[in-house]
Amino acid sequence: MNEEFDVIIIGGGVVGCAIAWYLAHFDLQILLLEKELDVCSGVSKANTGIIHSRSYWTPHTLKGELHLRSLSWIEQAEKELDIEFLKTGALTMAFSRDDLEFLQTLKERGKIEGAQILAPREAHTLEPMISDKIFAAYYDPETRVASPFELNIALAESAFLNGVHFILGQEVVGFEEEKSIVGVLTENGKYLSRWVVNCAGLSSSYLAQKSGDNIPSLRPLRGEYLVLDRECRGLVHHVLYPVPVGETKGILVSPTTDGNILVGPNLEPAEDEDTSTTKEGLKEVEEGGKKLIPSLPVSQTIATFSGLRPTLPDRDFHIFFSSRFPSLLHLVGIESPGLTASFGIAEYVGDLLHKRGLKLRERSDFVIRSSFPVFRKLPWEERERLIQEDDNWGKIVCRCEEVTVAEVKHALLSSPGASTLDGLKRRVRVMMGRCQGGFCGMRLPFLMAETLGLEERRIVKSGRNSFYLGEETKEVRSGASLY
Repeated sequence: MNEEFDVIIIGGGVVGCAIAWYLAHFDLQILLLEKELDVCSGVSKANTGIIHSRSYWTPHTLKGELHLRSLSWIEQAEKELDIEFLKTGALTMAFSRDDLEFLQTLKERGKIEGAQILAPREAHTLEPMISDKIFAAYYDPETRVASPFELNIALAESAFLNGVHFILGQEVVGFEEEKSIVGVLTENGKYLSRWVVNCAGLSSSYLAQKSGDNIPSLRPLRGEYLVLDRECRGLVHHVLYPVPVGETKGILVSPTTDGNILVGPNLEPAEDEDTSTTKEGLKEVEEGGKKLIPSLPVSQTIATFSGLRPTLPDRDFHIFFSSRFPSLLHLVGIESPGLTASFGIAEYVGDLLHKRGLKLRERSDFVIRSSFPVFRKLPWEERERLIQEDDNWGKIVCRCEEVTVAEVKHALLSSPGASTLDGLKRRVRVMMGRCQGGFCGMRLPFLMAETLGLEERRIVKSGRNSFYLGEETKEVRSGASLY
């Protein structure tokens, strides 16, 4: 691509896509490069999805400053992205008198109307299933829950809708000086830009080091999770925290936007990008969850997973311009609360680039994104209307989540669309239900191949060589429906 861009963003996680979305409000030529085959394929794909309130910001840190800055964007983001965060509120539970000081700190830090420290009986009124051993609980009404996938993908779609270019499956390997611009080197060629933003998650410190900047290597920390079946909906209504010990907020229990219950994470060092789960780690998560909810129905676990945090030794965000390339901005150590802070980070990055000379002329033609209907959530009358218009709305390809062929095809053909099974899963929740793909996993590769014009054996689960289908084991009856 010979075109010269105003801004190149490296990384298609929630922060990279938030920056793309924010800068798309201005008259700029923007390119986003992502090494994986889809956005939301790295750190952003596996986290709690919590929008932390003011009570949980970290004073005297950049991450705390950007956390607070981000909260003022929530309503605008919901409107422009056509998504809705679930306002659950939170309870932080103390199990001894010594923990009361931390609850008081949360209350004073947040200064939130309606927040209060509750006696055990009052806390049980809000959450009947919590432990009888609690000493007190801090009630925060402002905590929200997001779907990490929905937010990340909505930001990407909105950015694309407003002119941002996306190139997926190209890894950045270095930078070159090109007079007043930067040459961004990838496996497949070079891209030129006046400004470059490196927000590549786990690869961000590596790219900063490749540019000649002195920054410590990231320390990946892994957190494991349990996902409980939607039958457990209503077990808890708020995000439940313990009083934290050490480097983490602790193992929590939380409702999700899709009706499941999420339990986790623990915290342990990880090797490189290892997102495996362990018997010991999941047992730790189970015990942590049962400390809050003694009757936690772990037998209803339908999935386990782990996510990574790209941490630096001081556990803060580091956002700085390269010493060698004055128009290259690095974002390193963007861990929790990175999702919460993503809007604030985007605005902050815009401010930094503007102060260095990037002209930000606001557009008058910014397009508001409209979300695609979710069949499972529609009233029957609306379902019937859609089926009359297109019979693909009447073909269920995923029984557990009631996902239709119409939804799958839209996810494949949207921009940026799913090109992998995991990308499809994160957009429409196929393979996320109770059977974890036991039913739809047999049909989706054929539907993807047909829609995208590919051979079935070229369909991948996530990465370039993660082919989903192997050799044929039996002949499919001629004329048999595959979905």
